[in-house]
Amino acid sequence: MSRESHHQRDWEALAELDPLYAILSTAEAKHGGWATDAFLATGIDDVARILTFADTLGRPADRAASFELGCGVGRLTRALASHFDRSVGVDISATMIAQARDLNADIANCEWIVNTVDDLRQFDDGSFDLVLSHLVLQHVPTRAAILALLGELARILAPGGLLITQLPGSMPLRQRLQPRRRAYAALRRAGVSDAVLYRKLGLHPIRMNWVPRPQVEACLSAAGARVLDVELGWLGDRATTGREINLTYLATRDSR
Repeated sequence: MSRESHHQRDWEALAELDPLYAILSTAEAKHGGWATDAFLATGIDDVARILTFADTLGRPADRAASFELGCGVGRLTRALASHFDRSVGVDISATMIAQARDLNADIANCEWIVNTVDDLRQFDDGSFDLVLSHLVLQHVPTRAAILALLGELARILAPGGLLITQLPGSMPLRQRLQPRRRAYAALRRAGVSDAVLYRKLGLHPIRMNWVPRPQVEACLSAAGARVLDVELGWLGDRATTGREINLTYLATRDSR
């Protein structure tokens, strides 16, 4: 099985075992600790912050359509639906997308789409005014796949739009070793179930990856996007998800 196939299987397992924690991992929320209302409220708060930050950049020029890569059950996509005519959420996990459809059935202008490849070929160039990816690309298994997706996010961005994507720019060697993930993989190959590995042994399959800032900026530029700002942490909050240097990139595509 390829790394990409393992990656999809990992997220399908987490979507079954603990979907809300897989999307927004706080220690107290593990093993079903998230209350659904509280979880969704974080999406409203995050989107308010995103749009306030976007306003300081004067982007996006229009609010016809938004796009989220790695939407999970729809925490951010559903909140964006209040601000855009059309709000599209995409995820590698069919289980997550099924849950998103159920959870957000009352929101008519949301669309939920499974995408299991390292491109977004099903979407036309310049389709979305806001393109968002948060706590997602860092879990993609290879740097080549991350850069391919970054290029695709820039491609589907509309002229005058805003691309916001978060990604670690460095990671200490000890964190790159990821012993808990390696133990999870080894024991699963030995036949131990995902439920036992996660619930009983406290292991998880979540991979952490990173790309140096110059490579990210070069990739976005090559795809036709112009970087407006790079913030430390999530939109400048200086937060990390470990000991890595976490960065948020904000880019636009200039009008032709």
